[in-house]
Amino acid sequence: MIFKLLGISAVGIVAYGLLKAYKPEYAVLSEVGCAAALFFLISGELENVTSFFTHTMAASGVEFSFSGILLKVLGVALVTQFAADAARDNAQQALAQKIEFAGKVLILALALPVLKAILQMISEFSKNL
Repeated sequence: MIFKLLGISAVGIVAYGLLKAYKPEYAVLSEVGCAAALFFLISGELENVTSFFTHTMAASGVEFSFSGILLKVLGVALVTQFAADAARDNAQQALAQKIEFAGKVLILALALPVLKAILQMISEFSKNL
């Protein structure tokens, strides 16, 4: 698996470098194509990761909805990082910063139910003291 990842990455890096020098308008397309190929390569592993989180959360007694929130937050973080890196690769620093800010706001919005549950637990604990 790792050699496939390295091979696809190496081809993507070389293609991006060549296209950026001769046809800059196609360089971004090669980057997106490489990212899509990498995603499809690891999609089976992502299923194993989600299954692990689901079983671990069920065994720990934590609400199942929290595991869904955790996976959504992880997905938003990864997609945000990819988009910001793509913007930086194309000399769009300001856009990259705005993408990262938007991702942070989305993560905070997704985490609100967890924060609410934590505050409720603290409130109940303090009442019992």
